[in-house]
Amino acid sequence: MLNIKSEKVLLSKKISVYHQFLCDLNNYRNLFPQDKISNWKSDENFCSLRVQNVYTLEMIKDSVSENCIKIKSGKSSPFKFNLKISLEEDINKKCSAQINCNVNLSPALKLMVGKPLNELFNFMAEQIEKSIIVE
Repeated sequence: MLNIKSEKVLLSKKISVYHQFLCDLNNYRNLFPQDKISNWKSDENFCSLRVQNVYTLEMIKDSVSENCIKIKSGKSSPFKFNLKISLEEDINKKCSAQINCNVNLSPALKLMVGKPLNELFNFMAEQIEKSIIVE
């Protein structure tokens, strides 16, 4: 099992703004590098995308709590994973986000994809703020 954590990113608005955005998987299209994905399909609880024309990832909303959105891999994903997006709010009503992912990979694949996946989750975490500003 490979565990990857993004950097914690500081966000400028109230936690409710980000929570609402992240609860809708339609919005996750904005979190991925647009030049690396294709064949995007989504609804509020599901999304599917092709990554670098190599493999298709399916993500299904698993559970939602006040400070956490949990997503799991769908049936057609090439590997099983669990994604957790944690939101924290400070006393000034500003918040931060961090993405944590557990991926079920062989030891050889861990070495190959560990760094690219870490870079992807850091990118996605940074895009949360940028996507809210654009909306």
